[in-house]
Order: sequence, then structure tokens, then C-alpha cells
Amino acid sequence: MRGGIQSAAVGIAILGGPVAEAQQVVEVDFEVGRTIIDDEWRSMFHHDIAVDWARQVLYVRDDEEPEGIMAFSLETGEWVRTLPTPTGDGPRELTHGFRDLAVARGGGIYAAGLLRVIEFDASGGFVRTWTPNAPTRQAVCDLAGAPAVPTQGGVVRRGPDGDENIGPVLSNGRALKAATVEVGVAISRRLSSSRIACLDGAAYVVSSYDTGSDSVFVYRAGHEERRIAVPTDFVEDDCLRAVTVNGVTLRRECPVWSKRLRPSFDDLGNLVLFGSDKTTQGAIINPETGCYAMVRTPSNRIHRVARIHADSALVFRHPTGRRHIEGLGEMDVTYGNSANGVSLHPLRRVTGDPCPGMLPSVG
Repeated sequence: MRGGIQSAAVGIAILGGPVAEAQQVVEVDFEVGRTIIDDEWRSMFHHDIAVDWARQVLYVRDDEEPEGIMAFSLETGEWVRTLPTPTGDGPRELTHGFRDLAVARGGGIYAAGLLRVIEFDASGGFVRTWTPNAPTRQAVCDLAGAPAVPTQGGVVRRGPDGDENIGPVLSNGRALKAATVEVGVAISRRLSSSRIACLDGAAYVVSSYDTGSDSVFVYRAGHEERRIAVPTDFVEDDCLRAVTVNGVTLRRECPVWSKRLRPSFDDLGNLVLFGSDKTTQGAIINPETGCYAMVRTPSNRIHRVARIHADSALVFRHPTGRRHIEGLGEMDVTYGNSANGVSLHPLRRVTGDPCPGMLPSVG
């Protein structure tokens, strides 16, 4: 881990400069690796997960517990515990249901809904709830030992004596600031899509747009807002892809890898972004220099990379099947929100020169 809050502040201070050109492209090697979960009866969501690498625990939603978060051992794949996250308006419930989760300092878990955050300890016991003084949001992280959520123009963190605003916060408590109703709706949609990851004393927020995301916003108490540019490699402007199914030709826009980005960090403090593209799945970025590596998978629809740890990728596998599509007939489909396998696979270099200190054993 890059050392401490002081070095994080130095890194943020230089983020205003241009991002370095891509140094390398790496690919997930599915020929080797280790299976963690392989269960045809599992139905896991790979989007909103939390990984406690220190304790080797994966937290994930599974259809077996529709109002809970299930924890599995990364060593054996066995179920460890279930954290209750019922839908409701009670103090231990989430209004309109679960939205996001994050590992808390000491091994606990924050589970977030639209209005409140529930905190659990490392053994899964209830600790407290927090209702941030911020507009509706769907993301949470641990910022210097307390939960934090993205808001309009910054971050709101739970403080010892009340909520703390970090960054040039524009919202007035739980109300958005907008010149017109239309602008307010656009801001609200962008905020609801925002995702957050924190490291040391810095919060990294990314929002989605129709064309993807162009920046990661970095907030830290006492510092001006900074941005990290999202790599633009493999983004194809004005691209249309033709697909012929059962004699019917469909034309659709080529995917932009940076749509619906979800940030996290690897064990070396590099920022990791995974988006919606099935081939160019994401990027690993050194937040201090901007040097990055693009992460690819062999073209397929069943594997989604969720996290990077050491020189390996944590991958969710989705089942496939046949389904009748109106006007198209029987088609092969992938059940993208229903993973039944989790595995670890090494990364291999495809091209380019590595960023110093990033993925040191990848060759």
C-alpha cells in the first residue's frame, strides 16, 4: 500500500497534469488459475461486491438471500455468514433496498441504500446506522475509518460530531442545487450512478454519462478537487456494429468500455476501474503518475473481472442458455446478473511497456 495520508496528498497534488500514454495492455489468462466457487445453484451479482483480502472473505449478493449479503471464503469457497439487509424504513433496514457495500476499517462492512448506511462489525454483528445529510445516493466507502458517500460536488463523511463535507460540496444538505428542473433531473441521475472508492484520506468518485466517464474526481479534506483522466484507449467514436441472428441483421453502437465504471484499489494502491465492455474490461491506473494498464479478456460473454489483487484478476463466471427472443427466435443468451462461479486468474502482458511498480511479476 502506498504509504499513508501524506504520500496520498502528494499524489493528488499532481493529478491536474496530463495522463501518461498507455504503457501496457494485459489480458486475463483463463488457461490457469484457481477456482473459488463453482456451484450451478448460485446466482451472484458481480457488480456490487466487497472483498476483504486481509481476511480472505468475499461479500456478494446472491438470490439465495434476497435481503441479505452473503460472505464466502476466498480460500475454500464456503459460506461464512450472511449480513441482513432487509428492505424497509426501520433503523436496521434499507429504504428501497440494498445498493452498495464496502469493507470498513477493522474488517467490518458498510451496506448502503438510497437513504441510510448500515454498519456491521468483522463478525457480522450490527453496529449502527447512519443517514447522511446528502441527496439520495447509491454508493459508500470507508474514508479514514468512517463511512462516506458521494454528493453533488464532493463527499459527505460521518464525523464524530456530525456529518463532514469534503470538497466543494454544492448540495444544500439533502437538496440538490440546480438552475432548472431539467438540470436538477440530470444531476440527480448522474449522482445516482456515481460510485466511490477510498484510500487512506482520499475519496475517488466516478459518474457515468451516455458516452462513458471521462474523469475520476478526487476529494481530500483541506485540498482542492483534482481529477484523474479516464483512459480513452479502445473507445470507438460513432461506431456501429452489425450482428446477424437467424437471418435478421441488427445494428448497435459499439460499447464504450468506460460506461458504468466501478472504482476499487489493488493491493499496491493503484486505482482500478471496470466498466461495461466485455473485452476491454477496465484499467489499472497509478494515481500519482497517471500511468496505466488496460485490462482485456479473450472475447466472450461469460466472464466479468471484478477486482485486481497482486498480479491476478478476480473473475465472475455467468451461465449461458437458450431463450426465445420475440422476432428473432431461439438465441444463445448469457445471464449477466446471475454468476455461478468465481475464480482467480493471472494477468499476462499483451503489448507495451509496464508502468514502474505496477503488476511487477506480469511478463
